[in-house]
Amino acid sequence: MKMKTKSTIKTKTMTDLKHTTTLQTPASGKRKVGRPRKENKKIHRVAVRFTAEENIRFLTLFERSGKKSRSEFLADKVLNTPMKIIHYDKTLHDFIVKLSSFPAQVKAIGNNYNQVMDYLFQHFERKKALRLLYPLEKAIIELVKANHELKQQIRQLLQHDCEDYRR
Repeated sequence: MKMKTKSTIKTKTMTDLKHTTTLQTPASGKRKVGRPRKENKKIHRVAVRFTAEENIRFLTLFERSGKKSRSEFLADKVLNTPMKIIHYDKTLHDFIVKLSSFPAQVKAIGNNYNQVMDYLFQHFERKKALRLLYPLEKAIIELVKANHELKQQIRQLLQHDCEDYRR
């Protein structure tokens, strides 16, 4: 009979403990015991895999940093270190490719201009040839000006584009 009383006493003691250790939140909503909860709890997780060499390099960088944990070190490096993000714009690339063919076309126009001049001077009098060449000469001068302006705009575009990549 002593055995039965001991087990019943133990059971009563354990149930008493269960009732006393469960956390009851009072009406104010604050807990009575335990560690205080964090306001900004970190719930998102990112996994990273390294090769053996990368892991050695990572661990040496971590040790030099003086951070408490590897996750704190990685978060600091990823979020607070400036990164180069390169944006490849296909339309800009296509535009530059088309513009690169522009000087070859200007060269071809100049070659055609010389051929027209030779033909005019061979088949017409000098005065008449010069009169026929005058409108063509004006168009060529405008083409040279447009070419110069285009080169300046391309330089500005490339300079502005390079500044965007540095940010």
